[in-house]
Amino acid sequence: MAGTLGGTPMKAFEEALQKLAEAKGFRPEPRPLLEQAFRFITTSDKPSFLILQAPTGYGKTLLSFALAVHSLYDASIFDRVIHVLPMRSIIEDIQKTAEEAFRFSRTKMMGSSGEFLHLFPLNITTADTFTWDLLKLNTKKWHRVKAGLEFGYDYLTQASILTSLVILDEAHFLVEDKSMVTAFLSVVEFLTSQRVPVVVMTATLSEAHRKIFEKYANKNGYEFRVLTPQNGDPFIERELKKEIEIEFKTGNPLEFIEPGKRNAVIVNSVKRAVELYDEVLKSPGFWPDREKVLLIHGRMTPSHKRKLIEQLRKWKNEEFLLIGTQAVEAGVDFSVDVMVTDRAPINALLQRFGRVARYGGERKARIIVLEDAPPGPYPEDKVEKTVKLMKETKILPRVPETYQSIVTEVHGSKPSSINKNVNRELKRELLKLMADPTKRATLVLDTIESLTAGGVSVMRGFLIPLLVGDETVLISPRKLMELYSRGEVRVVRVSGQREEELQVRGLNDAYSVAKSIALGKDIEVIFTGQYDMERGIP
Repeated sequence: MAGTLGGTPMKAFEEALQKLAEAKGFRPEPRPLLEQAFRFITTSDKPSFLILQAPTGYGKTLLSFALAVHSLYDASIFDRVIHVLPMRSIIEDIQKTAEEAFRFSRTKMMGSSGEFLHLFPLNITTADTFTWDLLKLNTKKWHRVKAGLEFGYDYLTQASILTSLVILDEAHFLVEDKSMVTAFLSVVEFLTSQRVPVVVMTATLSEAHRKIFEKYANKNGYEFRVLTPQNGDPFIERELKKEIEIEFKTGNPLEFIEPGKRNAVIVNSVKRAVELYDEVLKSPGFWPDREKVLLIHGRMTPSHKRKLIEQLRKWKNEEFLLIGTQAVEAGVDFSVDVMVTDRAPINALLQRFGRVARYGGERKARIIVLEDAPPGPYPEDKVEKTVKLMKETKILPRVPETYQSIVTEVHGSKPSSINKNVNRELKRELLKLMADPTKRATLVLDTIESLTAGGVSVMRGFLIPLLVGDETVLISPRKLMELYSRGEVRVVRVSGQREEELQVRGLNDAYSVAKSIALGKDIEVIFTGQYDMERGIP
């Protein structure tokens, strides 16, 4: 049987759990689901495709650490683990834990890579960087590839992936993101065609999602399994004892906060979050202790966000008021007694609810969902269906059987609900670029440039890296236009030693800048305003 360690296949799991407990200062608690997942992957005679559906706070990342430790003892199934995440903020949190407990991991993402291949026992990367690597296109080497000076590690990087076990974490973000779903499903199809062991981790899996993954697994001879915690699991038994009240209200979110408790107000846009934060500062009656009010959103520099999250962690047992956006939905470890949230689709709400009474000894909490909040950027039909179904069903935020039917009804039971958002022509092109050995980095880059010039966004839409000092913040073309009109950015084309100032007269110009950057052209967007160490870039 593959993957046994001298008759003790759980040795790596137990070692990882112990090291993690020592680093984080907690007493290890049984996680039968993770043990079952570890056994399935390390003892299967066929390549394994596992969907691990466990609620927020379950500790799914332990499986990633344990499998990386296993690869050090036995590389007969996979040489290393590559943990793929949709957002940088989660990567930083996992890397910090991995560094504290194991010291054998590296991050790899655009602008801040710890290495250029995936060769460490544990490699943590973004979905974007991972996709480019599978396409044999190292983003740091674009200019030299374009100049015909080198191929930029093309086959080497792809080969390091194909000999790994790949964990696709928070996968629901990618399947539900219209700008990422085509690239993501191309990645899944290619990995399974190469029989790479795959683990999909998610808290919210619809029937449509499961069917799509199962199709790819069955087509390529995988052993496919879906695991979710059942009654009797210590985590579930603990969650069943909690009293978490979910209410539906209308009005100003600040009307529902409770001084003396840990509060979070999570809204759907940066603009709304900043406005609420300013309202609190102007009205001391909302929250008397000014030092215990935090704002966190996606248009803050990474170092600024890290500082705020560290502060939040220090207040574990103190009252505070956090105002945030989707940037704190996943990967940020904190717990509150009261959460006020804008309405959103069920998968987003469950991520937010995962920060309510999160820790073991906490028993009571209150959630207020604002029915009259603007639904954007989410599809209004999914938002309205979520609210309607939640009013009809009592759910517990970390007990999957209480919300699974809502997830499927909102996000679909048939693959067509997802496939309708897939660009089939782009998917065929991406698969050809990944699979055809004659298509090296130079040709891949030419193809990507041609697609981009034609207005096809391969990944993430046309987001723009805004330079803030020596850090970057991703902004939309519309935000670029707004900042430019206020005189707070410079757009510069660099050619040799010469710089040329570019004008942004409207949204078309802003999209042209975004497409030029996506094509790898030497254009920099530089923030010239005063960065606000409370509000970031509002």
